[in-house]
Amino acid sequence: MKRGLLSWLSGPSWLSGWMGRSNIPLPVAPTTRPSQNSGSYRGSLSHYRPRSVSPLGQSHERGLSQARAGDLAANDWAASSAINAIATNAVGTGLKPQSRLNAKRLGISREDALALQDAIETIWTGWTPTAHASGGLHFEDLQFLGLRTLLKYGELLHVPVMRPQNDPTRSFAPLSLTLQDITPTRLRTPADLRYASNLYDGIELAASGQPLAYWLATPTAMTGRFLDTAALTSAHFTRIPARIGHRPGCFHLFRALDDEQKRGTPVLSSGLNLFRHLADAVDHELLAQVITASMTMFIEQADTGLLPPHVQAQQNDNGEKIYHQAVEPGSILYGNKNEKPHMLEAGRPSPNFASFCELIMRAMAASVDMPYEVLSKDFSKTNYSSARAALLEAWRVFLLYRSWLVRHYCQPIFAMVVEEAWLRSLLPLPAAAPDFYDAPGLYTNALWIGPSRGYVDPVKEINATVTALNNRLMTYSEAIAERGRDFDEVMDEREEEETRLQILENQGGVGAGP
Repeated sequence: MKRGLLSWLSGPSWLSGWMGRSNIPLPVAPTTRPSQNSGSYRGSLSHYRPRSVSPLGQSHERGLSQARAGDLAANDWAASSAINAIATNAVGTGLKPQSRLNAKRLGISREDALALQDAIETIWTGWTPTAHASGGLHFEDLQFLGLRTLLKYGELLHVPVMRPQNDPTRSFAPLSLTLQDITPTRLRTPADLRYASNLYDGIELAASGQPLAYWLATPTAMTGRFLDTAALTSAHFTRIPARIGHRPGCFHLFRALDDEQKRGTPVLSSGLNLFRHLADAVDHELLAQVITASMTMFIEQADTGLLPPHVQAQQNDNGEKIYHQAVEPGSILYGNKNEKPHMLEAGRPSPNFASFCELIMRAMAASVDMPYEVLSKDFSKTNYSSARAALLEAWRVFLLYRSWLVRHYCQPIFAMVVEEAWLRSLLPLPAAAPDFYDAPGLYTNALWIGPSRGYVDPVKEINATVTALNNRLMTYSEAIAERGRDFDEVMDEREEEETRLQILENQGGVGAGP
């Protein structure tokens, strides 16, 4: 019965019979429906007509947006606070790796894996102080600088450079790998290649859209021509390949927010007008307070009688009137005859100015995905619950940037360091282990630990951690990592402390800890 029904439903006779029935209409065009205000030019949206820009226009807008965001980051307290809050909490003193080798998958003993992990971390610790191509910056400093540049300009641009053998600092550096930080504004298209079909805003692309190379402006003379894009031809540029073999030739990183995006967008761009206008409003109110606080006094003069000698000095020999454009605080000035100057009243700011500023700052904080309390550093109106909710929301953003930086920047560089150490025979592998290039992902696997988030109420939150540990909902590695510490280091320190406390106890000193 089932088989017969299925054959009838799938047969052409059923389909032709169904199409031929007169009481079932054939598919027709969609019926009419009510018009949507969002897609029409009427009402309050009648003048809301979003524009699309060409690739050249996108390049111009991005460059101007980066220049404005950089100016705000340098001169505006709120913009600087937003950028520093994210960079300080996401990176802070630096992200540190813990080598994590899977002994079972590598086919080695647990003891060999632990020894190899220690060797990898020792090499990494020795390389990080020499990571900067120009010297002076630790790798942790490059992390903070890179993230701050990403937030300010929307992009991070670092170029791996191998230190030459004749470099005088080579003998003090365990490896040749270094990183050169470059401002993203140098990434642009040469004037003579502006119409090249495979160049987009300084990035040379393959047919599939994959970056092949980056064009960095490197004029021989750092003059005003450096800012004149029309004067910079390909002779003033350096072409950096995107990859050299399997290794990155350039770290050009940004958070992609749109499909087919090739360049980054500053984090301040969506709320840039709020930051700028609030800064202007506060500056103007402050200036008004300075003017009204100068206590300048004007004395009106009638057109009768003789004037005192010091008043007559305010008029020149031709009897022309004297006008006061700028005055010193505390001045006493006499007006011209028959003039009655009006004093400025100290009625500013308006009573709702503080609440207005708070409203704008809440919008500014939302534009950079930050709670108002974190942006303004104002926790005066919060209790434990609201403060903790604000910090948890902020930490979601901090951890997003942290994981992004680890995934696209720290981990690839860690892999390059481990690879070079192995190639220089500084990292011998166990006899039973596979070749490095047979399992590069296993050898370079690491857990990255950043600064701890701190506590709003240490007692409550530590008790919550202890409860999670007792109920096996959290590992000790996770609990220690949340405090910004390394599990192995903490266990080694505890072992040393326990040994020391036992010695002191035997000597009649302090008792051993619990």
